[in-house]
Amino acid sequence: MNILSPKYLTIRMSQAPTGSPFARTEVLADGTALVTIGGSWTLDQPLPAIVTKGDRVRVVTEGLADFDSSLPAWLYANFKNVRQLDLSPLPPRLQSLVQIAEKASSEQAVPEQTGFLEKFGNWGVESSSSWGRAFEHIGDTASGFLRMLVGRAKVNWGDFTLQLQTAGVDALPIVALLGFLTGLIMAYVGLIQLRQVGATVYVANLVSLAMTREMGALMTGVIACGRTSTAFASQLGSMNVSQETDALRALGLHPVEYLALPRILAVTLMVPLLAVFATFVGIFGGMVVACAGDLSIEQYLTQAIRAISFKSFLVGFIKSIAFGFIAGWAGCYRGSVAKRSALGVGEAATSAAVLGITFIVIADAVFAVIFNLFDL
Repeated sequence: MNILSPKYLTIRMSQAPTGSPFARTEVLADGTALVTIGGSWTLDQPLPAIVTKGDRVRVVTEGLADFDSSLPAWLYANFKNVRQLDLSPLPPRLQSLVQIAEKASSEQAVPEQTGFLEKFGNWGVESSSSWGRAFEHIGDTASGFLRMLVGRAKVNWGDFTLQLQTAGVDALPIVALLGFLTGLIMAYVGLIQLRQVGATVYVANLVSLAMTREMGALMTGVIACGRTSTAFASQLGSMNVSQETDALRALGLHPVEYLALPRILAVTLMVPLLAVFATFVGIFGGMVVACAGDLSIEQYLTQAIRAISFKSFLVGFIKSIAFGFIAGWAGCYRGSVAKRSALGVGEAATSAAVLGITFIVIADAVFAVIFNLFDL
């Protein structure tokens, strides 16, 4: 939209005398160029040309009559490169129109080409500020949990039960499907390799141990990032756009405590339960493939029970708790820092899934090293 078009803006001031627009220039003793404008400034009349020298210009009026958007456009076009431009003698409404023209021009300006080093520096500055916001949100979350434990946090418990259902019960179908297919694929690959050495009975050990220690928790955490983290980022990002979070601050409520804590807590509680469910469904999927080949149901179940120890179950359960917390935090963090636009909400949802999955994979690698050191 062209804000300088007379279709959108026409301002008239009743002053006399009227006539053709004019502009004259004179140089003051201190070197300032004094520009005097007057007459009737409308788009149906030819606008005067003017030449000024120096870096200081002062614009005054003399007999200024009617004017429309052509006058602020003329002022901006002629004096946009002047370092010291004094428009204080002009009518207030005319000054505001010139400021609008400057703002519209700056928003439509083509960004300057930057070199590699400058781009790298800008990336470093943006990354450091992003990490700063992330650590600040982590600190606010930790502080909120501590306040909640002592009963001083103001948490929206009305959302807690809804988030439990969203993060838990509603996710059962997709977790069951992916868990079953994961166990089925692992059993199929294991049978191909173990059949070569006549050890197909150990396919039950392979599927059971992998699902219990690794795949159950990892797969459930990734699903939580894909469906729950993105939902949280969209919800909190939309609240930013509608200024609901600002309203909470005005009421003395901390958005992290009131909005993020019930969501993070719900996901942290539900993901371990979903991981256990996915583990048993995956073992069942492996049994379907194994028993369709070389094993009986009794052989498969006997080997699976022998393979699963309490230590292996504990390893997977600890991982699932951490993965649930990461998935919930990633969604709440990206939603809280989302840009206040529809595009910003979409970017927040996408980045929440990417951030959550990345941190889950990193945490899984750290857990592998730690459990190996402690022989778990």
